[in-house]
Amino acid sequence: MKKLILMFTLIFSSFYSIAQTFELQHDHSTIQVDNIDISAEFYNDILNLKELETPWPEYKLIRFFETGKNQQLHIAQAQVDQYGDVKVNKVLHLAFTVNDFDGYLEYLNEKGIEYSNFTGESKIIQSRPDGVRQIYFQDPDGYWIEINDANH
Repeated sequence: MKKLILMFTLIFSSFYSIAQTFELQHDHSTIQVDNIDISAEFYNDILNLKELETPWPEYKLIRFFETGKNQQLHIAQAQVDQYGDVKVNKVLHLAFTVNDFDGYLEYLNEKGIEYSNFTGESKIIQSRPDGVRQIYFQDPDGYWIEINDANH
């Protein structure tokens, strides 16, 4: 009987590990800045971070910097509303990469977590020009989190 219980325990634990094959790893952090050119110069010259190409070379309001160990810092031009106040939006987020993107989406669905693409279309996966798939959702305090399948 003990052998039977041990066998079932091993079988069910292997199913559980297969069901959760994703592994979260920090990918990048994004901050908003007042003047993207001045900030890019600071991160490049003062912190000596290497600037990377972005997937959107024509879009000059975000810049990527390498921070080591396959991680990046993204700086984004702050958006201002009609009153001159800075608007915080999805551009300010934490990003994690997973090794099983589809498995993680299933996990979010099981947990009842609503996710969207960058423009807010529910349950829509966004693909960047470089092929990286991304989704966004919010934590309980409203902070945006990006999950992607980047392979740096």
